[in-house]
Amino acid sequence: MIREIPEAEFHQRIERIQKMLVEKDYDAYLVHSNEADHASVRYLSDHWPIFETAGVIIPKEGDPILLIGPEAEPFAIQRSKIKKIRKLLAYRESAEPDYPDIQVSNFKEVFDEISGGKGIKRLALGDYAILPMPVYEGIKEALGSKGEIIRAEWIISDMRAVKSENEIAMMKEAHRISELALEDLLKEMKVGMTEKEAMGILYHAMYKHGAECEAFPNYIFGGRQTQNAIARATYKKLEPGQMIQLCVGARFGGYASSVGRPVIFGKMPQEMKKQVQFGLDAHLITYEWIKEGVIAKDIAEKYYQYFEKHGYSQYYLYGPCHGAGIIEVEKPWLEKTSNYPLKENMTFMADTFFTTPDYGFRWEDGFRVTKDGCEVFSSARSEIIEL
Repeated sequence: MIREIPEAEFHQRIERIQKMLVEKDYDAYLVHSNEADHASVRYLSDHWPIFETAGVIIPKEGDPILLIGPEAEPFAIQRSKIKKIRKLLAYRESAEPDYPDIQVSNFKEVFDEISGGKGIKRLALGDYAILPMPVYEGIKEALGSKGEIIRAEWIISDMRAVKSENEIAMMKEAHRISELALEDLLKEMKVGMTEKEAMGILYHAMYKHGAECEAFPNYIFGGRQTQNAIARATYKKLEPGQMIQLCVGARFGGYASSVGRPVIFGKMPQEMKKQVQFGLDAHLITYEWIKEGVIAKDIAEKYYQYFEKHGYSQYYLYGPCHGAGIIEVEKPWLEKTSNYPLKENMTFMADTFFTTPDYGFRWEDGFRVTKDGCEVFSSARSEIIEL
């Protein structure tokens, strides 16, 4: 079992982007990452920013450059599959130190370097939604009045959406680790523990079983807080008879997983049990609608209609799937507005969320699209869990 994406695959990714740049007559492509969303830079270089941000710029001909803040160079040299590395103040940490004793470059120098002194006229830009102002302003100044910025998130998001054999292997292993960590948590979690104490058990188990790290701040929280699609563990104690939401997500080889399960100490009240079983049924039937060539919005429509048919449309928030890979939630989403066809080896999280006035719950598992259906990455404890 390999533990990371082979270096050759990183080079192939760069080459694919360069072919697209030539086809579209773009001079270069710039992507951006930060500590929370490190996907694009890690996908192209394996560099993993911490505190600072980072970018990768790819010319249509020649070598790409990893762009980092002033402090990250030793770490970047150790990690990066891209050997050209330049330090820019635009990528420094948000406290904005001056670093008077560190020599740095600027975007004009970088543009001149990758273009052989000709400059960049048409810059394709990825990761627009997370691009910070210092980077954007630096790009604009370096391009000048005749330069053009073209939004082109699709270049890298389309590539990342369809996974290679190695990427799928990483995601499968991440889910295997998450299932093991879930079992350990269910054995050791007790009434009266705080949510954070239980989180300590989970993270210990995750690392014990080989995780690179957690894929996101994992979920352990109970009671009314389970109404939240997004939340964090607190110092509240776990109580019998209350809904408890677990979302266990390990990262392995750069790739994320998530195994979401609702649990309770004691017996579920009848109405709650009925709703949780409905959620599981909706979760499992979603897999039956997945296969290569299906239009994504058709699945989303069927999912919503399933809620309507069973009288639960008022408890629907979104669904039923979102893309997954390096980040646990990434493009593309599978929604009523999604007009794209599913492709083999696209990977998603089936994310079945149900919310009532008193509690909510989520069933979640990763899968990949196949020619005739889908391959589910995790299925452990796909049942009513009463501890």
